[in-house]
Amino acid sequence: MPRLFALAVFAIAALPLGATAQDGEPSLEDWIGDTAATNRYRLDFDGSEFSGPAWERLLLEGHRARFFLLGEEHGIAENATLAAMLFTELTKSGYSKFLIEISPPMAAVIDETLKDGGLDALRQLYAEPGGEPAFFGMAEEAEMLAAVRAALPGDEPVLWGADYEVAGDRRLLRELVDRPKPPAAEDALRQLVDASAAGWEQHGTTGNPEFIFTFAGDPELVRDVEDAWPNRDAKSASILETLRTTLTINRFWTNGDGYASNVLRAGNLRENFLEHWHTALTRGDTPRVMAKLGANHLIRGRNRTNTWDLGSLLPELAALEQSTAFSVMVIPGKGSPTAVLNPSTWDYEPRAPKDGYHKDLDPLIDAAWDDAFTLIDLEPIRAVLATRPAAASEALTGVVFGYDMLLVMSGSTASAVFEHD
Repeated sequence: MPRLFALAVFAIAALPLGATAQDGEPSLEDWIGDTAATNRYRLDFDGSEFSGPAWERLLLEGHRARFFLLGEEHGIAENATLAAMLFTELTKSGYSKFLIEISPPMAAVIDETLKDGGLDALRQLYAEPGGEPAFFGMAEEAEMLAAVRAALPGDEPVLWGADYEVAGDRRLLRELVDRPKPPAAEDALRQLVDASAAGWEQHGTTGNPEFIFTFAGDPELVRDVEDAWPNRDAKSASILETLRTTLTINRFWTNGDGYASNVLRAGNLRENFLEHWHTALTRGDTPRVMAKLGANHLIRGRNRTNTWDLGSLLPELAALEQSTAFSVMVIPGKGSPTAVLNPSTWDYEPRAPKDGYHKDLDPLIDAAWDDAFTLIDLEPIRAVLATRPAAASEALTGVVFGYDMLLVMSGSTASAVFEHD
């Protein structure tokens, strides 16, 4: 950067966001907007296919990277379609795993279901009590999972789960019931199954989300099963660990200690990913992975819950592999609804975005096209903010430095409900 230009950037960045410089110079907010408009790419979507300069740029970055990270506002119909198309195309560059925001054992259930029967089999799974995991009861999300699994139709699993398990406890408990175990474990498991069933029955009767078992249940019930089943097989051990961790995370939450809950959840996400990763390494594989999770989980550095999540781990892990991670934050356009889970009815409803990812991003969002989706390269904007980070809000600075690009989906729509009996 020429010295005179660097001095000019410093002078502009020293201004408070929204302030006007002397002698008619633009405010920092205007400077950010102008820089975003200069470094934007148009992403066209005809209802089924993506195209345009942004599509080509996303593919280029994906081909270069070890990890491709899509951090989203949940419930954008078009983003699920985009993720499916990107993964399908990137399998040509060796991508073979798709990381999602459900537990490892539930992801394995869905992967096997889709491998054997596709979308129709997934619909049958979701018709079972506890067969539908959180976030993936939306039509476009279910279709995305089916398309991702179909892109690599062999026996090797494609879906990697990394999270705890909010909705699948009944499905996973049924797997434990069917596995051989000591009599003492049978008795302990029966108590756990009965508690899960009772919680969900109360939820169904009252509509009160406080009765959802994964939030109301006692982790000691799971520990009793583990203590009575010392030589359990690996699959049963994974299910029990998932259930115990889920109940522990959510007990912190319901007891009012949200920070401890978020710390434990972030650690669980990292540990689950590393378990997948180390298992792959022992088989001589270093897979290329696409991740699609909530934006807070994939941002580099300290996130909005003051924890360090997958977004901090994966770029460092890529560096150890002498590669890179490429990350995109995806938000709906201004005024666009998203599908939001109603925990009382366990259904999805079109509402205003709930996660607050738009906060203080107006200079970037205003640079987006109204008639197309807009991909904004955030790297040039860092040069402005880096000189005086106090000049901009923490939310704006976090996104600019925490993601490589921002995708604003102007005119996006809320995901629909995936119909099943």
